[in-house]
Amino acid sequence: MGSTRASLKAAWTKLFGAVPPHPEQPGHASSDQALVEMLNIATALSSASDLRTLLHLILSKCRQLTNSDAGSIFLVEPHDPRKQPEGQDQLWFAVSQNTTIEARSAGDGSGGAMEAQVLDIRFPLSPERLVGWSALSGEVLNIPDAYQLDPALPYRFDSTMDQKLDYRAVSMLTVPMRSTSGEVVGVVQLINRKHDAATLITPETAHALTRPFDGFDQSLIEALASQAAVSVERTRLLESQEQLIDAIIALLAGAIDAKSPYTGGHCERVPQLAMLLAEAANAVQEGPLADFCLKGDEAWREFRIGAWLHDCGKVTTPEYVVDKATKLETNYNRIHEVRTRFEVLLRDARIAQLEGQLAGGNAAELQQAYDAMAAALQEEFRFVAESNEGGEFFGPEQVERLQQIAQRTWQRHFDDTLGLSWEERDRRCRDGTAGESLPASEPLLADKPWHVIPRPPQQVPDPRYGFRMDVPEHLYNLGELHNLAISRGTLTAEERYKINDHIVQTIVMLENLPFPRNLSRVAEYAGSHHETLDGKGYPRRLTAQELSVPSRIMAIADIFEALTAADRPYKKGKPLSVCIDILAGFRDRNHIDPDLFELFLRSGLYRTYAEQFLRPEQINEVDIEKYLTKADAQSA
Repeated sequence: MGSTRASLKAAWTKLFGAVPPHPEQPGHASSDQALVEMLNIATALSSASDLRTLLHLILSKCRQLTNSDAGSIFLVEPHDPRKQPEGQDQLWFAVSQNTTIEARSAGDGSGGAMEAQVLDIRFPLSPERLVGWSALSGEVLNIPDAYQLDPALPYRFDSTMDQKLDYRAVSMLTVPMRSTSGEVVGVVQLINRKHDAATLITPETAHALTRPFDGFDQSLIEALASQAAVSVERTRLLESQEQLIDAIIALLAGAIDAKSPYTGGHCERVPQLAMLLAEAANAVQEGPLADFCLKGDEAWREFRIGAWLHDCGKVTTPEYVVDKATKLETNYNRIHEVRTRFEVLLRDARIAQLEGQLAGGNAAELQQAYDAMAAALQEEFRFVAESNEGGEFFGPEQVERLQQIAQRTWQRHFDDTLGLSWEERDRRCRDGTAGESLPASEPLLADKPWHVIPRPPQQVPDPRYGFRMDVPEHLYNLGELHNLAISRGTLTAEERYKINDHIVQTIVMLENLPFPRNLSRVAEYAGSHHETLDGKGYPRRLTAQELSVPSRIMAIADIFEALTAADRPYKKGKPLSVCIDILAGFRDRNHIDPDLFELFLRSGLYRTYAEQFLRPEQINEVDIEKYLTKADAQSA
């Protein structure tokens, strides 16, 4: 027994300091019981992470150790000049407990009245109040009767709460919560130490049923308040770390937004749609999705962060590629260069006409020849310009027509190696034409050697990450015919790879961040939304068995947002019915999860999202039954 007591005292001393002398009198637990309870409290405090739960635990244990009828905890909130230039520190009335009031509320059906009265009240940190004085001075106030304070004291008792609650405070113990750095982070205030814990107090019986807090009570609460301050400080630090992570995420999303307002809108909308679909899937009780469950706030936060960061790699993607609206666009639309060449040819035709007339040629025939050339050039430029716009299909016949037009030539009279950057000049001189004699004959449209930009070694994906993407030989190919001949959309194979490379960069960035264990799947959720159930997605070609439900949710959210978006420079927003039809095609080709697609339709989430984010003219009626019927037929 002696060795047990010695061990308890040694543990106490390590946590709280010197063991206080224990008065052997009624109303106190034995010294061994007090030691055991305090050590149990220390263990409980170390495991609590939510601040509100922690504060309630601290307060209930303080009351339990001292037989207090009521108590409150106030936390110091330093003034933040970033949010409000002028102001002062505040005290936050964080939690409050009162056995008498709670029993009375339970009896009349107004449960939670005490908490509702004080929840989130804040007031300036000043020395006039008892708690303010204790927080500012760091002194313990042990008051036998709150209503009998000496008027000469610098602090006073505020009876407002007593009047609101029809209560009577008598004995009060106000103890500052001092952290390891010596900073007071809050105040514990206990009210009405009772002879019997089960007794309820009325204003008339308060004096008879309570007694002052003694030295042992004060020593216990001081020790516990010190330990509680450390726990509060730790909890606040964890909350600050979470806020920092969230702020960095917002900063990164903002950077993408600033770089390209189109992807910025995407990065904002995809997480909202993903959360809606995840919540719907989480509520499913039967069927293939019944086993899916995101448990607790941390799991939801992990998924939300993954959704927010799903395109963070786009900070590395050149803006002109992300926003490429026409085939000849780089940092500008090169159709203007091509048009200038047509202008030169038309001007040359006019000069030829006038020179022919001066030489005595037939004016009518010369005019006819000029008109024919002008009409041909106008038609050819119109075709080239329309080809530049991109579309759903550009076939071999159109490509052949481009090649015919490209055979026209024009005369260049100026050195095209002047005014270049060293890198562009280096590429330009590799084709062997630099320094050629002028004038030089140039094709109207051309793929030149210096249009090709080699892929540097650092642009090849690191094999350690398991990426299985086909990497084009070149980094970019700016050839005019090469770009104008794009069969779908506006991107070359090299540019499409660069677009797809954003997910590679997302994974590399996130897998190299030291996320805590509770955020360990952020990289998975963010980095797999371009994978498909048939194993042909990118960048890792994961199979259906390797794709979690959250990853499948991300894929649907990403595709549907892209289909419905009306703020892209390279396409118009499609009607809702067309978007659902295209999404159904993804399901039929085994690209997206059919069960989640069905849930997306049956739950009405597609319309909920549309009403919030789509333009009114995009929202039309969708016959979801035909897609559900087709799904039933396929499963049968």
